[in-house]
Parts: sequence; C-alpha cells; structure tokens
Amino acid sequence: MKIDPKRIRRVFVRAPNWLGDVIMATPSFARIRSAYIDAEIVCGIKPGHQAILEGCRSFDGYLPMRGQKGRKAFFGDVRSIREKGFDLAILFPNSVSSALRCLVAGVPYRLGYTQGRRLLMTHGLKARIPKRKDGKRYGPRRVPVPMPQYYAALLDTQEMPRIDFHPILRIIPEEEEQARLVLERLGIQPEHRLVLLNPGAAFGSTKLWYPENWAKLADSLQEALGPEARLIVLVGPGEEDIARAITSRSSAKIQAAIDPLIPLGTLKAIVRKAHIMVTTDSGPRHVAVAFDTPHVVLMGPTHPDYTSSNLEHGVVVRHEVDCGPCHLKVCPLDHRCMKLITPEEILATSLDLLSRKERQLPG
Repeated sequence: MKIDPKRIRRVFVRAPNWLGDVIMATPSFARIRSAYIDAEIVCGIKPGHQAILEGCRSFDGYLPMRGQKGRKAFFGDVRSIREKGFDLAILFPNSVSSALRCLVAGVPYRLGYTQGRRLLMTHGLKARIPKRKDGKRYGPRRVPVPMPQYYAALLDTQEMPRIDFHPILRIIPEEEEQARLVLERLGIQPEHRLVLLNPGAAFGSTKLWYPENWAKLADSLQEALGPEARLIVLVGPGEEDIARAITSRSSAKIQAAIDPLIPLGTLKAIVRKAHIMVTTDSGPRHVAVAFDTPHVVLMGPTHPDYTSSNLEHGVVVRHEVDCGPCHLKVCPLDHRCMKLITPEEILATSLDLLSRKERQLPG
C-alpha cells in the first residue's frame, strides 16, 4: 500500500547504526529527497556519524539518536521525535527499539522492514530469511543482499524515483583545508604516493588482522612503491594501540594518525587524495568506494554479498572456511578466516590494483 505524498509534510529518516551502512544508504537518502521534494526531512543518526554526511543535500536537519538501552535514552529519543511532529518515519535499522520509539512518539506512518516488528510498522517489506540446512548455529540473519539494493527494495514499495546505487558523499571546503593541514603535519606532500592502512573495526575483533602482518605489508609496499610512497595508519577512537603496534614493527615511512585522530569529515578528503587504501571490512572502506579510491578489503567473518556492489575500484580478499561466514564479533575457534590472509597476498593484490588503475589514467 502506497502512502499518499500529499499527506506528508515532515519526514523522519532513521539512519543505519553502522558507519558503512550509513554510507551505503546515501543513494536511498537521495531517493527520499526526490520523492518528498517539498517536505522537511530530518535524519536521526548516531552521535559522531553526522560528520560523514556534511554537505549532504538530502536532509534539512539532524536529530542525534541516543539509541542506548534504558528508559532515559528511550524517552529522550521519543521526545525529540515527537517535538518535530513527523508525518512519516522511514526506518533503516531493523531493530524493534527504533520502530517502538516512532510509535510511542506518535508518528502516524512508519515504513521499514517488518520481520520481528510487523505490528509496529504501518508499511513495509519482509526480508527473506535463510534456511539453515547445514546445521550451523551462526551466520546471516537474512538472505544476504548488497545493502544499497536492500535499502532500495524498501523504497520501491513506495514507488520512489530510482537512482544509481553508488554512494554519495560530498566534501565541503573546510574539510578539504583540514585534510591539507593534516597531511602537511604528517610530512606528506602532493607529489607523494599516499597509501592508507585502515586496520581497525568497531564491529569486533573477528574483523581484525594482525599487527605484524600490517607491518610486513607496510614494509613491502614501501619497497615496491619506492621512496615517494608515504603510509598513514588510520584508526578510530579506542584503536590507538593498534596503530602503535603496527608502526613500532615497521621500518617504512609510516605515520600513525592518532594525535589527534582524524575526524570523519577530514577523512573523506584524505581518502579521496589517496592512491590506494588497504582496509578491514569497516566504515572507511565505504568512503573509498564513494570516491572511487582503489582499495583492497580484508574480509573474514562477514558474508561478502552484503557489500558486493560498487566493486569497480576495489578487490575483496577472503578465504572460504567451514565455520564461516559466522558474523560473530569474537571468534570461538582459531580465527582461521583472517589468519589465512597473508601479507604477500595483499601486496600482490594491491600492486595489481594500482597497476590497473594507472593504465586507465589518460595520457
């Protein structure tokens, strides 16, 4: 059943909770803007993630969402939503709590995936649930579909205008200037070949590779790319020790961007300038996708089909293991999915990707 756009004056869009998912949802954000061109559209988003959307033309404003468990956080979010008088809520997270907040806040139309919360939604779509014939206890909770298409299917139920699935991120002048200052502070000049290493992952330890492997890769990249190459280790809050462990083991011209950490807005501009990024399957990977920066992804516990779109400039390196993809945050076994990935494999993949990119450059 389609919602009459004439009834909609204010739209609440609850963004996904993971940074990478926020970036993969940006084409859908643009679709919502085109469908409700005259409405006020406000994005509810986790604190800290708003910076990645700086310059975004899809929203008229933002509401920080506490999202934590507990009565105080719940009713704080409810109050923020109710005060805006929204007519429609479009919910990208699949949680019961996000839908319940909008119901209690009195939003009359609520659009989202319905599994586990059918009575909380007025409009939506049911995702396909996998049948576990192999006896595995863990794994994807739904049939894996690339997230941009997954979000698009929900909006298709309302016949919103379709657009390309490529992520949409913008860089404002202030972010560009801050990126210039950061690179200058790290001793990186425009003529250098900028290599980014992103070893962290907020998801959990199962996505992490090993510091000695990162260090060996850094040394090999430095040797292969020559003295003009400069390497930066990127990490998020609480991951500073990961960066220190890598730089302390490496003899390459490598800097740990930890004092201070690079803000998300500045990160966008730095990733766009990079020659290549080697990354875990985490948020910054999708910044590289948005700016067509060549990137190599080290993937272990997660199913590749969730992110198997927009790979024209990227290569995913993973190995099939009998226990995966498990989607667990902590490995109960021997972490074989990440141990099987070697520095030599990532080096060869990175150099091949760079070579292909350079052959495509004009002149």
